[in-house]
Amino acid sequence: QRTDLDAALKQKEKEKIERELEMCQPNQLTSDEQFLRRIYLDVAGRIPTYKEAEKFLASSDRNKRAALIDELLNSEAFVMHLFNYYSDLLRIRDGVVMMGNNTLKVDPYVEWVKASIRNDKPFNQMVKEMLTAEGQIWDNPAAGYLMTDDGMRLCNLSNTFTVFLGTEITCAQCHDHPFEEIYQMDFFRLASFMGQTETRGGRNDMMGGGNYRGEVDRMSKILKDAGKLRPNQNQDQQLGQIVGTYSYNVNDRDSNAVKLPHDYKYDDGEPNAPVKPGAYFGETVDLEKYKNPREAYADWMVSPSNPRFTINLVNRLWKQCFGVAQIEPVFNIPGHLDGQAENYELLTFLEQMMKDLNFSVKDFLRVVYNSQTYQHEAETLSPSLDQMDKGTYHFPGPTLRRMTAEQMWDSLVTLTTADPDAVVRRGWENYKELMHTDLTKLTTADQIMKFKEDFSKIGSLASADGEMMMEGNNAPRVGGVQMVRASEMRLPMDPSHFLRMFGQSDKQLIENQFTTGSSPQVMALLNGNITNDVLTSPQSFLLQEVAAAGRGDRVEQLFLAILTRKATPSEKSAATAGMRPDRAEDNKEMAEIKGLGNVVWALVNTREFMFIQ
Repeated sequence: QRTDLDAALKQKEKEKIERELEMCQPNQLTSDEQFLRRIYLDVAGRIPTYKEAEKFLASSDRNKRAALIDELLNSEAFVMHLFNYYSDLLRIRDGVVMMGNNTLKVDPYVEWVKASIRNDKPFNQMVKEMLTAEGQIWDNPAAGYLMTDDGMRLCNLSNTFTVFLGTEITCAQCHDHPFEEIYQMDFFRLASFMGQTETRGGRNDMMGGGNYRGEVDRMSKILKDAGKLRPNQNQDQQLGQIVGTYSYNVNDRDSNAVKLPHDYKYDDGEPNAPVKPGAYFGETVDLEKYKNPREAYADWMVSPSNPRFTINLVNRLWKQCFGVAQIEPVFNIPGHLDGQAENYELLTFLEQMMKDLNFSVKDFLRVVYNSQTYQHEAETLSPSLDQMDKGTYHFPGPTLRRMTAEQMWDSLVTLTTADPDAVVRRGWENYKELMHTDLTKLTTADQIMKFKEDFSKIGSLASADGEMMMEGNNAPRVGGVQMVRASEMRLPMDPSHFLRMFGQSDKQLIENQFTTGSSPQVMALLNGNITNDVLTSPQSFLLQEVAAAGRGDRVEQLFLAILTRKATPSEKSAATAGMRPDRAEDNKEMAEIKGLGNVVWALVNTREFMFIQ
């Protein structure tokens, strides 16, 4: 028995050594087909169209990979895809306020984030603008970040540290951290930087600097006197919701509201005692240099000397590219980095590179995507816990990953519409103009009713199921379903929508998305309306395009459009058999389209379609 045990232990050790040796060796470089599909999904957030794939694969330019990377990074598709990631990090949701004021529109904030990506605004500048924003969201869209945690100052501190510093400090709100040098006093000193900041109140010139409740009462009385309200109704409920939106206003008061909790039990402070602002990681901040503590906090947060800000950023971006971060989990960077990262030297190199690039996310990604490390074939073996702990995983290639819900949806949009990157304008400029209405000048029932009507039009920009309306014309519809990219739809979508079913975040928690499989997902792909009505609809752009092609080209066109590669001889034979026209269909053209739809359905249901190689 002892001999058997020794043999088993030796075999286990041998397998472990072989596994580690295998994972130290880089994988082979990707083929053009593999690279093309991966780079489109990672940069543009969708698969390439048939024509995009055909153009790239036909090119003999030796620098075509670098040229494609540049093209995609400068595209609107990149803006849409990176916005999806940012919206998960920042918990951007329609209604903005976590507690649910649905009259406060997220649109200005959404467009501000997209514009920041489009203009390659330095990430540290973007974060600073969010932390120091003042005023109302239609005048200063960056204020949407602080409004997300309306009335929850301490929660905002925890979320900010997690997102921008990769440090989980939530437990220090109640007690000293059990495993890190993060103390409860540290938490409240940090919270004190935001102790003067409120997300409601402040002067509002649209109400003459007055109280919004008073304006609701005044206008409701005008409506009641004009017979516009029921006899037993003294206040217009819709008017109350609309006017209440004006109260959301990021501002700083003179007094600091942060105190130690009533049950504070440590020797360095007294219960209910006021707390002065104080930085973390051994840093000191001179408050006298700043207009208010919040500006000092923002400066400290994004400073190149802050040891967490840059490392957190490159660590998160690395995970976006490779599926595995240098430090896992990304929200819990340890106090001492040396020896904790997968490759400490690489991490410090990436940190310095980000600083040298002036925090340009686009330029950082350009370097990573052009590297051979990124362009190696996908790694099917996940790193072991032992490798993660010891830092012996050397990234032989990006890990094999399932598409995110947004990537899958946007790829289906690519297959069904002529312009998958069409932008749906939310019309927030109209919202801004409306919110600049001077309420004190609405003195007649007709004026007030028109104001309510105009607001209702803006408010119905998204229907109940989350579909958006384009300015001037309707967004593309295929098989009765609006097919526009996830970034252009309601945030988040209705729980029954394809996006939510496949893992779109509910935007309540940071990075709350998932890519694990489920029975409802299988049923949706096999029998759902997207695969059975939309993809196979005669209105589908792909089917129209393929139907117009010569018969000999159809199989190759479908494979290239859906899987970004040519079909093997056996696949071509099976696909040709599957596209035989339905004899029960009298219309010959419709019969051929139905036959093509059979092949589309089969290819979309493959694991090859759903995974990023």
